[in-house]
Amino acid sequence: MSTSIRSIVEDRVTAYLSANTTGISIHKGVTDQIRVIPAIIAHAASAVKPPSLGANNFGNYRVTLKVYVYSSADDGTLEDHRERVSLVHGLLTDNAGLHDFWGTEYGRLYDIWIDSDEEGMSQRRYGNVISFTLMCVLPPQV
Repeated sequence: MSTSIRSIVEDRVTAYLSANTTGISIHKGVTDQIRVIPAIIAHAASAVKPPSLGANNFGNYRVTLKVYVYSSADDGTLEDHRERVSLVHGLLTDNAGLHDFWGTEYGRLYDIWIDSDEEGMSQRRYGNVISFTLMCVLPPQV
């Protein structure tokens, strides 16, 4: 396991989504894996120290997580795609479920909330970018 908070967030979120979905490939943000649609990609785009903690953040971070949901118009309908998006919304805003799945060996997830959801279509592919903010802390041994 990487000790980077961004890696921990991607690991935990992709594992959680994989455990709670079927028929959808789940990937970490930056990877050389071949991606098959329908796909969900969890990318921890940034991590910043909370300014309120001053010079020593005690391992606490505010992480911006972008979750990409892709579907093919050739394999399903817009309604199918929107159901996948709704599933991601439900799973990642279920604070109790994600907290329980996180595990103390990965630090601690304090909170997660949705910031935005943008939908689009290109070359017969539906896509959503859902932005979340997570407040979390590294595990103590880091």
